[in-house]
Amino acid sequence: MHIAIIGMGPAAISAVQAIREEDFQVRISLFSAEDCPPYSPPCLGYYVTTGDTGPLFWQGEDIGPKYHVKCYPGNPVVDLDTTRNRLKTQSGQSWYFDALIIASGSSLHAPVQGAGKSGVLQFKNLAGARALRSMATKGQQATAVILGGGFIGVEIALYLAKLGVRSTLLNRRGWIMPRLLDPDTAAYVWEDLIEQGVDVRLNTEGIEFGGQNRVDYLRTNGGEKLRADAYIAATGVKPNIGFVQGTDIEVDEGVLVDDFMQTSWPGIFACGDAAQARELLSGERQVLGLYPVAVQQGWIAGKNALGRNQTYQPQPSMNSLKGLSFQLVVVGRQQGQEIVSKGHDWLHKFFVHDDKLQGFVLLGDISQAGAYMSLLQNQRDLRIPSPEH
Repeated sequence: MHIAIIGMGPAAISAVQAIREEDFQVRISLFSAEDCPPYSPPCLGYYVTTGDTGPLFWQGEDIGPKYHVKCYPGNPVVDLDTTRNRLKTQSGQSWYFDALIIASGSSLHAPVQGAGKSGVLQFKNLAGARALRSMATKGQQATAVILGGGFIGVEIALYLAKLGVRSTLLNRRGWIMPRLLDPDTAAYVWEDLIEQGVDVRLNTEGIEFGGQNRVDYLRTNGGEKLRADAYIAATGVKPNIGFVQGTDIEVDEGVLVDDFMQTSWPGIFACGDAAQARELLSGERQVLGLYPVAVQQGWIAGKNALGRNQTYQPQPSMNSLKGLSFQLVVVGRQQGQEIVSKGHDWLHKFFVHDDKLQGFVLLGDISQAGAYMSLLQNQRDLRIPSPEH
C-alpha cells in the first residue's frame, strides 16, 4: 500500500505518526512545495526574533529514517487524477497512490495590484521568515510596511518590534483585528502597539505595490507612497489547493471534508489549513487554521487512510496573541448576550446564547481559560437549577 501526503507541516507529520503507530510496512511519500525540512509555522515568529531553529524543526532536519518515509521537498504537486489515483509533481514525475492525504497548508495573500512583485514577503513560510530576519538584523535600523491589521499582521508587527524594526501597520477598518475584537477591546491592543513603536494607520488601505520588477513603494488609498526595507502582505490566508482545481473533489474556501476527514472522493483525505471541516459552535464547515486542530485532523486522516473509522471532534476557533505587554485569548464566536467584567489591568468578555457559552475574550488575566474552554467545548448549560420545593 502506498499513502501519498501532500505537505510536510504539522498536519502531515501527525498523519505520518498516526500511520506508523500501527503500521511500519505501508509506503509513505511526502511532497512539499518548500525546499526545506518539516517545520512548525507557529514557531516562525520565535525564529525571526531569536534565530533559534530548534523549536522550528521540531522533528529534526531529516525525518526519512525516523519514520521510514520518502520526502520530496521542493517538488510540489501540480496535477491530480482522482480516477486513476495518480499525482504529478513539478518535476514531471507521476506517482500512483492507494490513499491520499492533502495537508498542503495555506499562504498569505493580498488582493492588491503588484502583490506578486519581488520584495513582497510571505511570513507564513520559512523563506519569508528568513528574509525578514535577514532584513531585521543587518546592522542598521530597518523599516517595514505591513498590509493588514488582522491577527497575523499585528503578530508580525510585534515580532519585528522586538528586533527594533520600525513598522507601519495598515488596517482598512477603524480598529485593529476587527474579525476577532470589538473596538473597545481592540483599543488595548492599539495602545500597546503604539507603545512598542508601531505606526498604526487605521482606515488605510494598500492600493498598489509600485515599481518595475521589484516593489519600490506601497501606494495607499489616501495617495501616500510608503517606502520601506520590507513589504509584508497579511490581509488574508488562502489554502494551497490549486492542484485540486479541475478534479471531482468538492472545494469551497478549502477542501470540504466530513468528520472522517475524507473528501467527496473516497480514499482522499484533507486536514489542517487546506481542509474545511465542521466547526463546533456553528456546525458549518470552516478553515480554522489552528495548530492543535491541524494536528488532530492529521491524526484522524492518517488513521482513516489505513481504513479505520476514527471521527474528528469539532473545535471552536481560538487565537492567542503573543508579544503584547499583556496576554490575550479569543475563543469561539461573539454572538448572544455579552457579559463584561473588567479591572485595572484585565478585561473579560463572555458571550452566552440559550444559556450556553458561545465565546469569550480574556485580556490580562487568562488563568481560567482552560475552565472556560471546557464549558464551551462541552456546551454545558449555565443555568443554576431552581431549588426544589
